[in-house]
Amino acid sequence: MFGSISPEIDAVAWINSKPLKLSDLKDKIVLVDFWAYTCINCQRALPYIKSWWKKYKDKGFIVIGVHSPEFEFEKDIKNVENSVKKFNIKYPVAVDSEMKTWDSFNNHYWPAKYLIKDGEIVYTHFGEGNYEETEKIIQELLNVKETFESEKPVSRDILISPETYAGSLRNMGLGSSQACSKEGCIYVDPGNHKKDVIYLNGKWIQKPEYVELISGKGKFAFRFYAKEVNVVMQPVKGKVEGIVTVDGKRAEGEHVKKGTVAVDEPSMYNVYKSNEYKERELSIKFEKSVRIYALTFG
Repeated sequence: MFGSISPEIDAVAWINSKPLKLSDLKDKIVLVDFWAYTCINCQRALPYIKSWWKKYKDKGFIVIGVHSPEFEFEKDIKNVENSVKKFNIKYPVAVDSEMKTWDSFNNHYWPAKYLIKDGEIVYTHFGEGNYEETEKIIQELLNVKETFESEKPVSRDILISPETYAGSLRNMGLGSSQACSKEGCIYVDPGNHKKDVIYLNGKWIQKPEYVELISGKGKFAFRFYAKEVNVVMQPVKGKVEGIVTVDGKRAEGEHVKKGTVAVDEPSMYNVYKSNEYKERELSIKFEKSVRIYALTFG
């Protein structure tokens, strides 16, 4: 896409703005940012993008966040609106629930940044990082000088657990033994866990995007190497509480209070946070139906 004419944005709805056309913005430098609200990498990039919007919006610069869903529930416009409010995003957001803009840009990544001048893509960056480089190019295109947004160094251990999906579409296999019927499967947790493998206990059903506890009590377990764990979850009927333990002790996390996480909307929940990379064992016990989509680590 670099050096080519930018496609138009084709959205099902707009937030914070009336519908915009890139062809009408040739007098501005445009940053198109592809994101999804449960994407941890996107969330880490948001403070920089919000800072650029605040600093340069009156100098011929505009940000358009294109929300392209990773999961089915992220297609819901209300969920996107709630997330825009939650993250205090003030710039225009195009709701790309049908992935038309994603496809027209031939994009493959969350997050992804495209800088556009005079209708032409002049710079791209995929994934986290390179914030100072991106801001330097924004300044050059605008012909302005400002102090750079300080980029926080990201220290990542090479052994860190990878993003892991629970649904059958992208899961390499669950660790528990099971006996299945048309309604679902009874999973038995063997107790000894391999690293980076999902283990279930109780009656669950595995769908392409998620696993769902369908009756009674259930447990989700995962042995990981990281200092932070996020889980994408969704309640099925009303708020669901889960007891979160790490290495057998009540966990602490951004969304965990006294060892309990309250799952009240389809979102990403930070269930564990520490200061040290280490191999540990996560367990979440539920007594009501819940869907688990993915785990990400930091």
